[in-house]
Amino acid sequence: MKKIIILSLMIIVMMGATNAQDTIKIRTGDSQIAEQRYNEGVKLLQNGDVQNAISKFNEAIQLKPDLAKAYYNRGVAKSQLGLYDEAIADLDKAIKYELNALYYYTRGKTKHEKGDLDGALQDYNVAINMNKDLAEAYYYRASLYFDKGEYTNAIDDLKYAISKKSNYAYAYNDLGSCYLMLEDYDNAIYYYKQAISADPKLTLAYNNLGTTYRRMKKYDEAILEYSKAIDFDPDYVIAINNRGVAKLEKGDLEGAIKDFSEAIRKDANYTFAYNNRGIAKYRIEDYTSALEDFNKAIELDTNYAIAYLNRANTKEMLRDKNGACEDWKKAADLGISSAEMYYKQLCNK
Repeated sequence: MKKIIILSLMIIVMMGATNAQDTIKIRTGDSQIAEQRYNEGVKLLQNGDVQNAISKFNEAIQLKPDLAKAYYNRGVAKSQLGLYDEAIADLDKAIKYELNALYYYTRGKTKHEKGDLDGALQDYNVAINMNKDLAEAYYYRASLYFDKGEYTNAIDDLKYAISKKSNYAYAYNDLGSCYLMLEDYDNAIYYYKQAISADPKLTLAYNNLGTTYRRMKKYDEAILEYSKAIDFDPDYVIAINNRGVAKLEKGDLEGAIKDFSEAIRKDANYTFAYNNRGIAKYRIEDYTSALEDFNKAIELDTNYAIAYLNRANTKEMLRDKNGACEDWKKAADLGISSAEMYYKQLCNK
C-alpha cells in the first residue's frame, strides 16, 4: 500500500503541472481503491467485525469523500455500537450525496432506537414516499405506531409490508401482538400461527401464542406453546418464566416454582422470576422463602412496585406489621392503588 501511494505522489509531482488528464487518472485510481476498501468494510461488517469495518469505511471516505454508501454503512456500523448520534451524522452525509429510500429508512430506524419517535416517523414517511415497495420501512413504522399505542395504524402498515413480502414472519408476529393488545385473541392466534408457518423456528411467536392462550385461560395450550419455544431455545428465559406463570395461574404451584427456579438459574438477574417464584412460595405458605425472593427482586429493581406490595403482604403473614406498612407505603408511592388502601386501613391506627 505504501509503495502505491508513493508512486502516485511522484506522478502528481512530475506530471500534474503539465498534463491535467493524468491528474484525473490518479483520482480514478483513488476511486477504485475507495471501492475496494468499501467492499472490504462490507465483508467485515457482515462477519460482525464492526470496528475494523468502520476503519475500512474511514479509508474509503478519505479516498472518496462523496461515497454515499460508505457513509451509509459506517452509520449502520456505528448504530450497532449504540453510537446513535454519530450514526445519524453519517446517514445525513449519505443522504446529502445520494437521495435513497434505504438511507432515509435506516436513519429513521436509528432515530427510533435513540428514542426520537417524531424524527423517526418523518424519515419512515419519506422512505415510503420514495419507495412504496420497501417492506421494511412499513414494518418499522408499524413498530413505532405500536410503541405509541396506535395499534390500528400499526396493523395497516404490517399488512402492507406483508403484501410486499409474503413470508415476513416478524410482520405476522407483530400483527398478532397488535391484536393481542386489542384483546382480539382470535386474530392474535391466527397471525402468530402465520408467523410460525413462515418461520417454524421463530421462538418469540410460540411465546406470544402461549401468552394469548394464557390470557384466554387456556393454560394447557399456553404451556404447550411455551414449551415449544423452550425446545427451540433452552435458554429462552422469558418463555421459561411465562410457562411458570401459566402453571401458577393453573394452580400447579410446584411446577411453577420449578420453572421460575430454572429461569433464575439461567439468568441470576431476572427480576420477574424472583417476584413470581415469591408469589408461588407465598401460596404454598412458605413465607420465609417467599420473603427472600421478594427481597432479591427489589434488590435488582428498587422501583419494582408490585414486589413491594407482595413483600408487604408476606411481612404481614410473618407478623412484621411495621415492615409491611413501610412496603405498602412504598408500593403506594410507586402507583399501586391497592397498596394505598392497605396502608390507610391497617397502618394509620
